[in-house]
Amino acid sequence: MPFQVNIDEQLIIEGTSYYVCAHPAIPGYPFIQEGQSSRVVQLRSTNGFVALKVQSQLRDQALCTHALQLQPLSAIPGLQAARRLVLTAADQPALIRTYPELEYAILMPWVHGPPWQELIRYRRPLTPSQCLNLAHALADVLVNLEQRGLVHGDLQSANVMLPGLIDLGAAASVALVDLETVHGAGVLRLPLPPPVSPYLHPAPAQGLMADRFSGALLILELLGWCDENVRNAAADNSFFSAADLLQPTERYHILREALARRWGLGPAQMLDRLWQSTSPSMCPPLKDWQAILPSPTMAPVEEPSPSLPTPSLPDPVAQLMTRASTLYDQGQPYQALNEYRSALERLPAHDPRVGEVMQTIDTLERQLSQSTITKQRSDLNMAVPVGIGVVIIVLLALASAIGLNRVPPSDLVVTSPTAVVEPATPLVTPSPTPTMTPSPLPSPSPVLAFRVDRIMPTELFTGAIPLEFTVQGAGLSTVRTATLRAAGYEPIALTIIAGSSDSELRLRLANLKTSLAGAIPFTLELNGTPVPGAAVTLRDFISIRTVAGVRAEYRYTGRIEEDGQGLFSRLYAEPVATSSLTDPIRNGDEVEILSDQPAGWYRIRLRTSSDQNLAGRSGYIERWLIDNIDVPPPPTPTVPPEPPRLRFRKLSETEDSRCVLIQIRGVDTSGWSVSVDGLRLGAVFDASGDARICGLRPRQEVTFTVRDEQGAPVRGGVGVPTRGNDVMFAEWR
Repeated sequence: MPFQVNIDEQLIIEGTSYYVCAHPAIPGYPFIQEGQSSRVVQLRSTNGFVALKVQSQLRDQALCTHALQLQPLSAIPGLQAARRLVLTAADQPALIRTYPELEYAILMPWVHGPPWQELIRYRRPLTPSQCLNLAHALADVLVNLEQRGLVHGDLQSANVMLPGLIDLGAAASVALVDLETVHGAGVLRLPLPPPVSPYLHPAPAQGLMADRFSGALLILELLGWCDENVRNAAADNSFFSAADLLQPTERYHILREALARRWGLGPAQMLDRLWQSTSPSMCPPLKDWQAILPSPTMAPVEEPSPSLPTPSLPDPVAQLMTRASTLYDQGQPYQALNEYRSALERLPAHDPRVGEVMQTIDTLERQLSQSTITKQRSDLNMAVPVGIGVVIIVLLALASAIGLNRVPPSDLVVTSPTAVVEPATPLVTPSPTPTMTPSPLPSPSPVLAFRVDRIMPTELFTGAIPLEFTVQGAGLSTVRTATLRAAGYEPIALTIIAGSSDSELRLRLANLKTSLAGAIPFTLELNGTPVPGAAVTLRDFISIRTVAGVRAEYRYTGRIEEDGQGLFSRLYAEPVATSSLTDPIRNGDEVEILSDQPAGWYRIRLRTSSDQNLAGRSGYIERWLIDNIDVPPPPTPTVPPEPPRLRFRKLSETEDSRCVLIQIRGVDTSGWSVSVDGLRLGAVFDASGDARICGLRPRQEVTFTVRDEQGAPVRGGVGVPTRGNDVMFAEWR
C-alpha cells in the first residue's frame, strides 16, 4: 500500500519534528509528487523544507551504504541532494512501527525551482543569457562527477532542477536529483532496473561514458531553448524523441541551425559529433563542453520585447495578474496562486514577465507551506488560555461545594463569590484564512575575513605524502587553521607553509591516517569555517586507464584466455608470474592504477567491468596488458636441425649447363672439398656448405668423393654417383 499522510501530520525523525506540507495548488491535499517508482513528500521543520522519498523498486541495506558513499558529494554545487539519510527500523524503530512503508525511505534537502522537464512540456521561454548560464552550470556539475570517476546514470529532464531561475543567489543554477543511480569510484552501483528515457544513446553505455550522450543532449537543449523555433519543435518531455536520435530528422536540423546562428559553429559541430557517434564512448568527454561553451559575458544581446498592447485593447494576462494580486491582498492565497498559474499559461514565450511570474509562484508556494504551521500555532494560542480558564472555574466551583458541606451552618457567612478568569496570554481570534505576509529573508551567511578564488591542484594522489596545494584569493593572511573535512572520515589537519601571503595560502598535508578508497572530495575549512564550493579531492590511485592489451594476436604470451564472453586475462595476487591467478579482466574495462611498481607491473583496482560484481577488486597485472605498449615479441621460430645431407642440385638454367652445385647440410664443412673420381675436377666447400664443379658433359655419369679438412675421405661421401647436371640426392650416412 502506498504511503498515505495528511496535511500537518507529524513525523519525528532523528529527534526532529517534521510536518507534512499542504499542496500549494490543490487545497486540502498534501504536497506529494508522484514518480515512476516513488513518491516524494514535502516536509517542513524549523530548519526549512526537506524531501522524503518513498520508493518501491529497492528496499535494501545497500541503500544505506550508497547514501554514506554519496555524502561527500553534497559539498559540490548542484549535488545537495547527496546529503541524505536512509530510514531503517534499527535507527528509527518508533517511526517504522507506525509507518512500515517508510523503511528505507530517503530524507534529503528539498531542491526549490522547476525541473527542466516542466519548461519543455509547457514551452516556457528563457533568455539567451539564462540559457548560457544554465548550460555552463550543468556542464560544471557533470564534469565534477566525471573527474571523480562517477556517473549519474539516469540523466533526463525530470532529474535536472533549475533553482537558478527563481533564486539568483543559489549556490548552483542547476541541481541534479534522483541520485540513487549514481555509481563509480568509491560508490557502489545499486541493483536498479535500467533507466528508460529519450536521452539514452541507442548503443548500451559502459563505465564513465554513460553520461556523455545524455548530458550533451541536455546541454544542447538548454543552449537552444532561447530560440522560438526550437521551443515549438520540441517533443513532450525532451526536445528529441527516441526516434530522432542519430537521425537527420527535422528536429536535428532545427536545433543545429539555432545553435549555429546564436552560439557559433562550436556547439553545432558538437551536435554533429554526437550524431556521428556509434556508441557513448565515441561522444566528446564532458570536460570538452567547458571549453566549447561561450563565456557568459558573450551572450547575444536580448531581443527587444514586442510593444505592450495599446491601452484601448484589454490585456487578458494583465487582468489575470491584477486579479491574482487582489486575491492575495484579500487573504485568499490559494485562489491567487491559481490565477498566477493561469497567467503563466497565457504569457507569450518572449514576454519579459515570464520570469517574474515564475518567481512569484514559487515564493507563494513556499509561503503557503509555511502558513499552515503559523495557523496551527495561532489556534493553539487561543485554545490553551480558554481551556485553562474553564478548568479554573470548575475547580473553584468544586472547592466551594466541598467547603459548604464541611463548615457548620452556624459559622458560615455566605456571600456570592464572583470568579474572574484572566487568560495567561491575550486571546487571539484566528482569521478564517491566515494572513499572508512576505517570508523573511534567510539570515545572511557570516562574512568571512578572507575570500577563496581558486585552489591548485584540486586533486591529490595520496601515495606521494606529503601533499601540497595552493589557495588563491584575498585576505588569506588572516587564516590561522586549515582542515579538510568529509562525511564519514576523520578531519585532516593541514599545515600552513611559511611564505604564504595575503593573496596566496600554501597548505601541506604531512600525514594521512585515514584510509581512502577511490576519489573522495573534502571540503576546505579555514579558521573553523567551511569555505563554500572549496573542495580538494584526495584519491588513492595514480590515474584511470582503459584495458587495451587483451587481444587475440597475443595468445602466444600464454596470458590470453577465452570464454563465452570473449577474450580475457587474469590478475595476479602478487607481481610475479608464479603467483596465483585471480579475477578476469577484459578489453574495455576501466581500472585505477594504484601503483606502477615493480617495473613492468601495475597494481590496479577494477573500476568498471562487464561483470559489475568485480568492481572494486584489485590485483597485479603486466603493464602491456593494460596499455598495449611494449608487448613481448613473438618467439623466434625454432628450426629443427637438418640431418646431415649431401645434395647434388642442378644449377639455374641461366648458369653454365656443364656445372653442378653440390650442397652439404647439417655438418660443418669448413675446409672440406669434393672431387670427381677419375677426373681432375674438384672444388672447396664455402662457409654455407656449397661447392661448384664445372667441366662435365651433359648427362655424363660420374662419381664424387668428399674429403674433410685433413684430406681424408668422409664416410658416406665416397663414390657418390650423379649423371651430369641431373638432380640427384644422396643421404648423408
